[in-house]
Amino acid sequence: IKGLVAPHYDLRQAGPVYAWAYKELQEAETPTLFVVLGTCHAGLENGFAVTDKDFETPLGVVPTDRDVLDRFRNRGGTIFFEEDISHRNEHAIEFQLPFLQHLIGGKKPFTIVPVLCAFSPLHMNNPDLRETAEKIDLFIRTLKEAIAESGREACFIASAELAHIGMRYGDNKPPTDFSFHKCMQADLEMLKHVENLDADAFAKFILKEGDARRISGFGAIYTLLKLMQAEKGEVLRYDRGVTDQFNSTVTYAAMSFF
Repeated sequence: IKGLVAPHYDLRQAGPVYAWAYKELQEAETPTLFVVLGTCHAGLENGFAVTDKDFETPLGVVPTDRDVLDRFRNRGGTIFFEEDISHRNEHAIEFQLPFLQHLIGGKKPFTIVPVLCAFSPLHMNNPDLRETAEKIDLFIRTLKEAIAESGREACFIASAELAHIGMRYGDNKPPTDFSFHKCMQADLEMLKHVENLDADAFAKFILKEGDARRISGFGAIYTLLKLMQAEKGEVLRYDRGVTDQFNSTVTYAAMSFF
């Protein structure tokens, strides 16, 4: 298996969708290196924040891969460690770790490269945002080179939510069943580009919409597609979580790549 997209949403609501993603991991041949990509909601000056600090969950400590991270730093990735404090207040990485510990940790040791992402499709084609676009290209190229130099195989996991609709997220009225159905159709059309491993078409789809549905997982999914060497992707399950009494809604999906 080359990669997964999984939610970073409350386990009590999104648990079945996580399960569809990690069932694929359970049944596949897996490497011992996982690059976990998550959304940084607070924003990042450099587009990405990497840390070499280990992570701890109730199931124990998950070590970061010092070898790959040192290679990444030495090849020019130093600036992407500058904002590693951002990991302290985010949760997208942590949501994935108990699944990895449960499924992989009992069979063999594994390590992670934890990456927070914070950029939008606008960075792909707006000349005023060229500096961040160059940093995105630098990050992707440098991490690819570091992993290749290490001789390791990696599985990439995007911890990502999709649309955010409703008054909680800036709309002037609550979503209806009809508007959610339209959102679902748009999400699944958008994810066709992700299934086809076409990161640029994925970005253009969101730009064409004006990001009206607030796709928060764009950075993580885009980076996954650019880093991953896969042949095909598949949407396994799609669902939503309701976040307030006004029916504000977050959508998410499970995807696998081979």
